[in-house]
Amino acid sequence: MRKSFLEFSRINTEKLFQNRFNILIVLLIILSSLLIARLYFLQVVSFNHFDTLSKTNRIKFISTPPRRGIIYDRNNTVLADNASLYSIEINIEKKRDLQKIIDAIKKEIGLSKEEIENFYEKKYKYSHYNSIVLKSNLNEEEVAKILSIRYKYDGLDVTASLLRKYPYKEITHHVLGHVGYIDKKDLASLDKKKYRNMQYIGKTGVEKFYENELYGNPGYKHVEINARGRQIRDLDIGYAEPGEDIHLTIDIELQKFMFDALSKYSGSSIALNPNTGEILGMVSLPSIDPNDRLWKYGFEQEELKKLKSPLFNRSINGLYSPGSTIKPLVALSSIQNKIINPEEEIFAGPYFQLPNSPRRFRDWKPEGHGMVDLNRAIVQSCDVYFYKLADRLGIEKLSNFFEQFSFGKKTGIDMPYESKGVLPSNEWKQKNIGYKWTDGDTVITGIGQGFFLATPLQLAHATSILANKGVISIPKLNKKSVPKKSKDILNREEFFKKNITDMDWDIITNAMFDVVNKENGTAYWSIRDRKNNIAGKTGTVQVYSLSQETDERDEENIPEHLKDHSLYVAFAPKEDPKIVIATVIENVGSGSKFAAPISNRIINFYLDNKLEKY
Repeated sequence: MRKSFLEFSRINTEKLFQNRFNILIVLLIILSSLLIARLYFLQVVSFNHFDTLSKTNRIKFISTPPRRGIIYDRNNTVLADNASLYSIEINIEKKRDLQKIIDAIKKEIGLSKEEIENFYEKKYKYSHYNSIVLKSNLNEEEVAKILSIRYKYDGLDVTASLLRKYPYKEITHHVLGHVGYIDKKDLASLDKKKYRNMQYIGKTGVEKFYENELYGNPGYKHVEINARGRQIRDLDIGYAEPGEDIHLTIDIELQKFMFDALSKYSGSSIALNPNTGEILGMVSLPSIDPNDRLWKYGFEQEELKKLKSPLFNRSINGLYSPGSTIKPLVALSSIQNKIINPEEEIFAGPYFQLPNSPRRFRDWKPEGHGMVDLNRAIVQSCDVYFYKLADRLGIEKLSNFFEQFSFGKKTGIDMPYESKGVLPSNEWKQKNIGYKWTDGDTVITGIGQGFFLATPLQLAHATSILANKGVISIPKLNKKSVPKKSKDILNREEFFKKNITDMDWDIITNAMFDVVNKENGTAYWSIRDRKNNIAGKTGTVQVYSLSQETDERDEENIPEHLKDHSLYVAFAPKEDPKIVIATVIENVGSGSKFAAPISNRIINFYLDNKLEKY
């Protein structure tokens, strides 16, 4: 009995063990099947997917920037080139400890507080980049030191690139503009494929206007990288197409002469060929060296505060009352509208008053000019004469006539951000000021004051139309460009042809010639050498209003920012104009003392030294 029980117990134990063993075998088979199935899925079914991931992890696509086009002056002198630039970049995707990397770099080559702050600001502002520049413009010693520690830190690298170099520095800054970091605002309008991983783009001037031509087409590289993100070797290369070189109409020798002539002042001077519209020279002061702005994130604010808006392009954006430089056009409009006989003499006393108005519109000459005709009024810049002409014309005729000379609209120059200025009218004042136009507004518009505002470029362009007797040449900077005249320009040329005779044009240009060449002309003493037959018109713009009781000002006690602006427009030679100039100098005094002599020296320099080369 006992034996049977033990046998039974043994048999049950063996069965239990066998059952467990069978279950284990089944589980093992199931798990093995799952493992084999998984391996099959990974190795066979998903081979392409994981092979791609592996290559992506090992192979990196890098866009290579094209060589930016070189900018030349009209005589093939390089104005903007490309130079090697070494920079410290930190890959913010691969970084482990930013502060640790920065501390290590600071220990090796030194970093300013501003450079570190700028890095973190760029990290936020340009977060669409994988790598952010910490420091640029490294010398060879600094490059060697950073390369010696690069292996210790993931994401740290020294990169070599081509960056803009402007050999003439501040002299050409406002014409050429500069390149700068592509920011989020730029990305909204850029071809993202074309600018993928690119850092720089034209921001202002010619660099921005001709960005598409100068930029070219980027290339690419497929490179093998290791686990730390270091490049091991190139696997495939597609070469970039360089940007197009551009030849400007600027003459750098004339540009330098103009810059030196105005270097002590704030203002602008523009010289152009009235027959072609080619800009021969264009300076805006103060200016800064754009090379300093390229490899630094931002120009030091303390340095900017020492200057008067050096980033502001006064040539195309500065808005100034045209002052007496507009008087030849007021006179021409009066002839065209038949409200004055050029030979008729008008009494021009010390002031002009509108009927039933106590306000006195004073002349610049305290005792007045007496009896004057149109020629003498222009030559001596008689304010009262032009007050009366403006009052007779009315603002609508004045405004419509000024519009024919491109005031209140862009000239069409190949530069970005050109201002239209302000061409006042009854409608304009009601819309922008909220009040109706008055006769007093019309009177001061006749001498280029009040609401009337123009850029130096507009003054030069209007003077070129006057010199050309109504033929309009669109200002341009690119020698190859051929600006197409719009219907508006063709209509304005037709207006001049139908309404103004050659004799009418000659009356005005002869008077402007006398301004410079007659002993009582406001620009007579501004020049000694008269062989180039310069015709011009001075202008002096008041920055603040005078008392009704007196027109006397103690110039010694006037703060600098309240002193008059000095203006001058001119062309030469009178019979066959080759150059037009417009100059505005801020807060210095009369046009005859400052803008006129400087401008006439520029004209003589061009006609005596440069003209025969073209």
